[in-house]
Amino acid sequence: MKFIKKNYFKILFITILLIAILVRVYQWPDLLELNVDESMTALNAKAIAETGKDLTGVSFPVYLEAWGFAGQSVMLAYIMAFFIKIFGFSLFSIRLPMILISLISLFIFYDFAKRIFKSKKVALVALAFLAISPWHILQSKWSIDCNMFPHFALISIYLLYRGITDKKIFLYLSMIFFGLTMYTYGIAIYFVPFFLLISAIYLFINKKVTLKDLIICILIYFVTFTPLLIMYIINFFKINESINLGIFTIKYFPNSTRTDDMLLFSNNIIFQLLENLKTLFNIIFKQYDYLEWNATNIFGTTYHISIIFIFIGIIYYFIKKEKNIGIKLFILWTFLSLFVGVFINGTNINRLNIIWYPLLFLTVYGLYLIYKKIKYKRTFMVLISFIYIILFVSYNVFFYNSYYDEINHSGCFSNGLKEGILFVKNIDKEKYYLNFNNDGGFKIYIDTYNAVLNTDIKEIKDIKNLDKESIYIVQKENIDKVDISEFKFYIYGNYYIVMN
Repeated sequence: MKFIKKNYFKILFITILLIAILVRVYQWPDLLELNVDESMTALNAKAIAETGKDLTGVSFPVYLEAWGFAGQSVMLAYIMAFFIKIFGFSLFSIRLPMILISLISLFIFYDFAKRIFKSKKVALVALAFLAISPWHILQSKWSIDCNMFPHFALISIYLLYRGITDKKIFLYLSMIFFGLTMYTYGIAIYFVPFFLLISAIYLFINKKVTLKDLIICILIYFVTFTPLLIMYIINFFKINESINLGIFTIKYFPNSTRTDDMLLFSNNIIFQLLENLKTLFNIIFKQYDYLEWNATNIFGTTYHISIIFIFIGIIYYFIKKEKNIGIKLFILWTFLSLFVGVFINGTNINRLNIIWYPLLFLTVYGLYLIYKKIKYKRTFMVLISFIYIILFVSYNVFFYNSYYDEINHSGCFSNGLKEGILFVKNIDKEKYYLNFNNDGGFKIYIDTYNAVLNTDIKEIKDIKNLDKESIYIVQKENIDKVDISEFKFYIYGNYYIVMN
């Protein structure tokens, strides 16, 4: 008993950390099927790991081509390629980058809160809220390029804060990470430069940094970011020429449609602005974007009750003119994230993933403010703990009973294909398997699963008569194009397994 009293903080810290790790690694990496963008990144990473070139034959690109009309940021692909080089091509290698950086972020978030509030207890609460966040749990279980963005932003802003309050070396190191953050997701171009500009003005005026510091920081940031900046320039001005920087390639994308995502390039700016505000309202208040793989409307991203504490934190900040520079950074982070949500058309929870860390922080900040003011502190904390524990347990029961299956059979995941291939693979009578009349998205699933599951599913099209010696994986929308009356068939998600 004395041991527990003496070491209660360490015991709580380790318990929360173990719970956080457990809910993220349980049934990882096999629980969720492949997302279509995840497959595209994985195949590019595999190509880079094996040849130094992406799927289109471009040597070490600073931005990836995807689907012929859009692109993907390269950070996840390069980290993934590193693990593929070490462990081989597998779901483990594909999904290792996201779960690793998600676990690292737990420690960063904890230490950030501890330094801001000068309290290990408040930091422990911050760690607990991140540990149980549905958004943070879900995004750690699969790999999509945009989800690298909030983690790199967290590390960058944490290092910036340390550079201001601790050692100058962290300030310069933060600029490297801000530069690298630009390679995590295209939307970073609308967030990072503005965050740095506003921060620089404030810090310089308040004599937190010198002119020399600013010059060094600008140089470090732009040296790190320049290759990608050149890519944006040649594509924005349609300079029809790719550029080689040694082994690296800055590619021109003639079919890019990314400007369509921006409010200022919309056909009807006023109408689109109203639509963006409506979408942003749903994301913040409902914490739901009607995309199963991002969140559930039952629990949201940070649990719906958290919005109360978020608003308490924001209102208090402006009324009392909070001077804590760490809290100022999170407030700036929040409002620039809202700006991104308004400026980007068709945003959703993963496209606006930059906002969830500051909202989680503001939840803790709001609770901290209430705790300081009320009389019955212990009762308040017990009540809040009970509510969030119930929500957390309920979320995990829901997730592992039905929600993960809903994600697997949603539009942007492989929708039962993995189950179908594993079924086919266990049938001894055939040594190879064929799929029928597939599209581009289906093809990259097949290519990825062929390598991951050690299968050899070949693509064939326009079959008039099915061969009774072969097995076919047929998309539901194509099943009426063939006569399967004399065949057995099994249904897995969106696919028929047709065989004699």
